[in-house]
Amino acid sequence: EGAVLVPANYNAPGQVVISGAIAACGRSVKVAEAKGIKAVALKVAGAFHSPLMQPGADKMGAELEKVVFKAPAKPVWSNVTGALHGSDVATIKRLLVEQITHPVRWEQTVVALNAESPDGRYIELAPGRTLAGLAKRVNRRLPVESLGG
Repeated sequence: EGAVLVPANYNAPGQVVISGAIAACGRSVKVAEAKGIKAVALKVAGAFHSPLMQPGADKMGAELEKVVFKAPAKPVWSNVTGALHGSDVATIKRLLVEQITHPVRWEQTVVALNAESPDGRYIELAPGRTLAGLAKRVNRRLPVESLGG
């Protein structure tokens, strides 16, 4: 109906979060439920990872221009690409800004992390166990633990 509605997070097999205009999100929940698809409206403060966040992305871009970056000394993964950041700091800054308006590719990141380091150990440093649970949905054999309680 002309309102913004986009994928915001590709979390795990069978779980995609959408974002956009409040009315469009509400309509999508009703459509999903009518088709027998589980849909839950999340209580969030904004239309994160959607084009509606462009004003915030513009502000972030202006602020990042003031910051001196160096290439990362350790591997750092991009939410936007689901792959390792390279060493080009201009690209890193651009991707940090893009993550505000683009979807998070969590499932793709977990797959790539496991391919890069198949014997790796993964620790969630955040409240709860959300990311650990999503990682286990991507690959139930991953050694994931959460320190967030």
